[in-house]
Amino acid sequence: MRIKRGLKLGDYDTAANGWTLCAWALGSAPQKTNYVEKTGGDGSWDLSTALTDGLLRYGDRDFSATLECSEGDRLYREALIAEMVNTLDGARVWIELPDDKEHYLVGRLSISKSYNDMAHCSVAISATCEPWKYRKSDTVVRLAATTEQKRAELVNHGRRAVVPTITVSGSGASVLLSYGAKSISSTAATFKWADLLLTPGIHDLTYSGAGSIEIRYQEAVLE
Repeated sequence: MRIKRGLKLGDYDTAANGWTLCAWALGSAPQKTNYVEKTGGDGSWDLSTALTDGLLRYGDRDFSATLECSEGDRLYREALIAEMVNTLDGARVWIELPDDKEHYLVGRLSISKSYNDMAHCSVAISATCEPWKYRKSDTVVRLAATTEQKRAELVNHGRRAVVPTITVSGSGASVLLSYGAKSISSTAATFKWADLLLTPGIHDLTYSGAGSIEIRYQEAVLE
């Protein structure tokens, strides 16, 4: 049996519902830049990251797709179109592309009927999406703290800087975490430590005390 090429739009699997993906396109995420002309001087000042801790930010990106169906009669296909429009139009969902099983987009959908003739029908899908392709599975680092200070490597393989969620657990848990010149103490709790900003690359975290530590974060890329 031939498997149709499709998309997943939230819980809606287009291939499983009889649709064939004929075309799709994803625009690039535009850089959010801020250049100020130097009056009487050469060039301009680049203030794009002046208020964002040196991190460049990105704008929304556009997604579009065309689906076709030739199953059933015209009334059957009309009902299929109506189901998709009523279920998905205006919804903010995960969008899983056919050529990337590891990531998903997040965007708000617009669904419209292109045509429904005697032989087949087509719908047009568009979405305004967040800049990032998010990894489906979180990166999780688990540590066991002891009185001896230890070091852990936290690696962000993605492009987006992220602050991880930290969970300290265990009877009588009490840990000391250090990152660069910053330190924080915690008993059993789940929290985010704003100073632990994981930009792309490798980061060293030192820890000591008693209890279990789980560090969880979601990596994301542009392409």
